[in-house]
Amino acid sequence: MSIHDLPRTARRILLLTDCYRPAVNGVITSIVGLRDGLRAQGHDVRVLTFADAKAAGFDGEVYRLPSIGAGAVYPHARLGRPMDRAVLRQIVRWSPQVLHSHTEFVAYWWARRLAHQLGSPHVHTYHTLYEDYTHYFCPNPRLGRAISATLTRRVVGRADHVIAPTGKIESLLRGYGLAGPITVVPTGIDLTRFSPTADADEQETARLRQSLGLRPGVPVVLSVGRLATEKNLGEAIGLLARVRHLPWQAVIVGDGPQGGALRDLVRRLHLSDRVCFTGAVPPDRVPAYFRLGDVFVSASASETQGLTCLEALASGVPALCRADPCLEGVVRSGVNGWQYEGADDFVRVLGALLTDPALRRRWAHGAAVSGRDFGVPRFSEAVCRVYDEASARLDGVRRRTA
Repeated sequence: MSIHDLPRTARRILLLTDCYRPAVNGVITSIVGLRDGLRAQGHDVRVLTFADAKAAGFDGEVYRLPSIGAGAVYPHARLGRPMDRAVLRQIVRWSPQVLHSHTEFVAYWWARRLAHQLGSPHVHTYHTLYEDYTHYFCPNPRLGRAISATLTRRVVGRADHVIAPTGKIESLLRGYGLAGPITVVPTGIDLTRFSPTADADEQETARLRQSLGLRPGVPVVLSVGRLATEKNLGEAIGLLARVRHLPWQAVIVGDGPQGGALRDLVRRLHLSDRVCFTGAVPPDRVPAYFRLGDVFVSASASETQGLTCLEALASGVPALCRADPCLEGVVRSGVNGWQYEGADDFVRVLGALLTDPALRRRWAHGAAVSGRDFGVPRFSEAVCRVYDEASARLDGVRRRTA
């Protein structure tokens, strides 16, 4: 009998992160999904994060510590106190049985301190491909990659068990020199919100289409995500210009530092009448935008988990994405979308989708079917198995050294 066959008791679990709601990004979405999934299994889950001084405190679910913004290091990140004795005492009294960190800054060191003090396992999820973000603080790409590798090895390698969202990230971490346990656990999404059968107000959808100026019968090309250099959206816009002779309209959902430059690019390419920028959209409104799409596109090569791609597939929207190891087994070319290898490949496949409604329907069906594999319950159960392994390994170490 393995440890996974034993009955699992409810645990006290502390999730630690340098960024959290009300900010919006893929890391936060993953944490919220995990929190909800763990609670649905009966676990007692709290979150430790950082906020400005006005929002600091504990509301029964979230410890928010005073901090300052650190968006120059990582989007939405905050730098909090390395230690707060009053909060530390509160958490020690509660005595979490698992510390699960999700970022590599101050929250990570809180997890290390608590793991040492409580004797609880420290699990860490490596969400962010820092190699693709070093341009924010280091002008030399080679030096930036070397710094990322060294810091990741020295910091993340201290955790008892590491979770990688994809095999791509596991390979990257091994290449950095991490020798400890790493388990691949794909992030889960809320299928009650992202699915073709999710509750949808048809009148609301019609109003949204009208507000965006979408014409009936014209295929909608959709992009959802942060407008930043590493997302490479400029490439996708440039490729859309190559199919300007075909019927399409594009909706770009999100905001970020590249928003102005991307709008300028659209104007220079004379696509302003066909491309709509929505700006930032509240998380609870995002599913409504996915319901508008006929094709989801992404030119990003910096993904660790492809969360928006998963949301598109679950919503029944075929995905046309740049080929990336993180999408292996997710975007299956010719079934639920296509992983394009270059500009000509993108143009060819998008052209086929725009002009062949039957092809769009087949791939949309494949997208909806494949999306069912990425629900939150399956995700949280897989994470619990990692907790089981980390706890058992730590218990074994204690027995051997007793």
